[in-house]
Amino acid sequence: MKGTVFRYIVGAFCLVWLAKNALAPVSAYIYFHSDYMRLASACADAMDEGWFAEQENSPELNKTTKVHLLSCHEYDKTRKIMLIMGLNENVLSYLGLKALEIN
Repeated sequence: MKGTVFRYIVGAFCLVWLAKNALAPVSAYIYFHSDYMRLASACADAMDEGWFAEQENSPELNKTTKVHLLSCHEYDKTRKIMLIMGLNENVLSYLGLKALEIN
């Protein structure tokens, strides 16, 4: 009886560990990688626009830039979700660089 309970506990622990350390990061990568790359590129463009708007001192450009910077907020939220799900920061850095190269 005690041996069977112990086996179930060990089996459940192994399944939970496998889900947390293998399935969650892989599923986060598969589900979010295209959105992450799109948002990383959009955020980089928005940051560049912001710098150019500051150089121009144009109120119209500043308003437009603030709206475009919302993509940086979405990028940050997506990044945090992927980190919480266990994806490595190095993988996220690679995806960001790949997005900047493509776009």
